[in-house]
Amino acid sequence: MAIHPGDTLAGYQVIQLLGRGGMGEVWAARSAHDSHEVAIKVLLAKSALKPELVARFEREALVCASIDSEFVCKLLAHERDASGTHFLIFEKLDGEALSERLKRELYLPFAEVGPIIDDTLLGLTAAHRAGVIHRDLKPANIFLQRTSDPARPERAKVLDFGISKLSSKHKGHRDEPSLTEFDATLGSFAYMAPEQVRGAARVDLRCDIYALGAVAFRALAGRLPFEGPNAGTLIALKLDRVAPSLSEATRDHWPAALERFLAKALQRDPEARFASAEEAVAEWRTCLPSALTRRREAPPRTQGEPTYGPDGTFADAQSTNTEGDVEWAQSSTATEAGQSLKPNA
Repeated sequence: MAIHPGDTLAGYQVIQLLGRGGMGEVWAARSAHDSHEVAIKVLLAKSALKPELVARFEREALVCASIDSEFVCKLLAHERDASGTHFLIFEKLDGEALSERLKRELYLPFAEVGPIIDDTLLGLTAAHRAGVIHRDLKPANIFLQRTSDPARPERAKVLDFGISKLSSKHKGHRDEPSLTEFDATLGSFAYMAPEQVRGAARVDLRCDIYALGAVAFRALAGRLPFEGPNAGTLIALKLDRVAPSLSEATRDHWPAALERFLAKALQRDPEARFASAEEAVAEWRTCLPSALTRRREAPPRTQGEPTYGPDGTFADAQSTNTEGDVEWAQSSTATEAGQSLKPNA
């Protein structure tokens, strides 16, 4: 069915097209009763002719319904009309995808990236607890929602579980040969973990940790850990090389704790990465001022950990930091000063 503004879908009046993908379209729509706006994902007619894509669409509904988190876009309903058209009705988010912000600004300051990664890790924590592995985490699937709270002007939410995998922890888990075959290699190469390149069906939750590490690296450095002229080169680099540090990529100084976090998240061997999103978020928060993570209570300071002022800057550069941390405290970074960033030769 062709959809146009003014049409009615699942009891909602269509306003405008929000996005289009290989399987479906997403439309903004408004309730005729209370003007409440939603986002409706519609399976395209050509996709509905393929049983494996219908199964994937229905599984996305199952997956989204099983995750309860303020850091994951909420599914409101799953419907099918008299013509057989499938709809997923989601909360409508106001803001922009991280990918749009990075197209406009290229790279972001550490103070801005910190809460975004923190929120996304909390969303992944909820998904993994529900037995869901995202498998396609990238800036386009991290939405920066505007809020009405002046102390928290935006919140990051994870989107699009369309190619997610159910682990044995999920109550709906079962072997699905058609989907597994369809999954041969899924996800975006730029952010994909090395083991996912070899086959998406065999990955576990640690592929999401790698992808988020790549997102954080991209947002801070203005470039990906690995870049190449084509997918083949990119894959070869991922499989054969250790990810560069931020300092190597930007020729600038970064906090030692942040470098350690990214080095662990971007390990080629999944066994060497963080074992869970909970472990990763705990480690991420050691990189940041407590004010930037927007937590109500800061964790107790450990010996050797730098202190921060209310504006998020280092308050005590003479504490027992590493040499690199002191340099970070005393000099601006490329993300703050706007220096040009050049990839390694």
